[in-house]
Amino acid sequence: MQIAFVSQYFHPEPFSNSEIAQAMQQRGHDVEVLTAVPNYPAGEFYDGYSNKQKRREIWKGIGIRRVFTLPRKSGALRLILNYFTFAITASWAARFGRWKKPDVVFVSQLSPVLMGLPAIILARRYKVPLVLWVQDIWPESATFTLGLKNPLLVKPLHWMSGWIYRRADHILVQSAAFPPMITRFGIPESKIRIFPNTAPDCYFPVDPKDAKDKARLVPQTGFRIMFAGNIGESQDFDTILDTAKALQADTDVQWVIIGSGRDLSRVQERVANEGLIDVFHFPGRHPQEEMSAFFAHADAMLVSLKDTPIFSLTVPYKIQSYMACGKPIIASLDGEGARIVGKAKAGVVSPACNPKALETAIRDMLGKTDLERKQMGQNSLHYFQQHYASDMLYDRLAQWLQKAADSCEPLK
Repeated sequence: MQIAFVSQYFHPEPFSNSEIAQAMQQRGHDVEVLTAVPNYPAGEFYDGYSNKQKRREIWKGIGIRRVFTLPRKSGALRLILNYFTFAITASWAARFGRWKKPDVVFVSQLSPVLMGLPAIILARRYKVPLVLWVQDIWPESATFTLGLKNPLLVKPLHWMSGWIYRRADHILVQSAAFPPMITRFGIPESKIRIFPNTAPDCYFPVDPKDAKDKARLVPQTGFRIMFAGNIGESQDFDTILDTAKALQADTDVQWVIIGSGRDLSRVQERVANEGLIDVFHFPGRHPQEEMSAFFAHADAMLVSLKDTPIFSLTVPYKIQSYMACGKPIIASLDGEGARIVGKAKAGVVSPACNPKALETAIRDMLGKTDLERKQMGQNSLHYFQQHYASDMLYDRLAQWLQKAADSCEPLK
């Protein structure tokens, strides 16, 4: 089966898209990727990449075509330009570029939903089915990220999102809470299937003794709470910082923040201004292949999101990554993500944007015995193996794509 894989984000950016493409290739399928020049999350092109360098690339046998991209940099205007530039240049490449004739078009739709446009064009050009995997619900993700409230701006986004979703032959969603947000556009439930995120194979339990090279970057005393991933407005670092201040006086909690993002400099400035330098550590951004070694030096992993309705529907990608490494989780979020951590008995949960509740949850974690925390980590890993194991999910996806390519019947 020839798969045309469309997404604005791909290797070396830290998303599962690269692993999915590899998994399809390993199952005997040929994959060709349409994507942007990598610039997420820092907003600058990765070293060795630009609009003049590595626009065509063969990565692990997968052909990658990168279109002209305006990097995100910082600010809402640059983000909007980044979104629209990819939609336009990728649509041009889909319409006029030379492609191996696909049997199916698969689009991994994070933000923006606009990345569905080149996928629609490619599917129509070759008269093949389109399978769309929704990971960010639009227009709600856009209205929060861009701070849009004016109905004159929101209504066109709502119309455009529905227009794109309706043109998919099959829709996969990453959360069990997503289907009502899709059916509101007049899409029948029979076209929708749940397809959660997994974690790349580089995430697995590691003994600290086998990760000594990371020990110098992580404190070796105190109770180490580690956050890994994008540092942006959505992650609600103000709640984390307020909680850290409340815990500083009578606990030895050390906060390890791995990653980068648009909010990093503001967070670091607040840490410096509020006397938190001694308890916050910023090792920087590191390849996801190194994350398991970092996690080995954490006593608990932290996931946080703001208290917006759209975030209560989603399951943050890092939950699966934390679970795959067998770590206890501290969750400061609402809805589906909180439900899963609680159901798995994988850690402690507090409502989003509530520093006092997060403080209480962390004190609860601190009060548990080492054996109890170890059991949380084991529960975490067990839940991952039962619900998010990559081989199981990728086998399912390959079967669905093959069925879509063979017919237009609903997936089962």
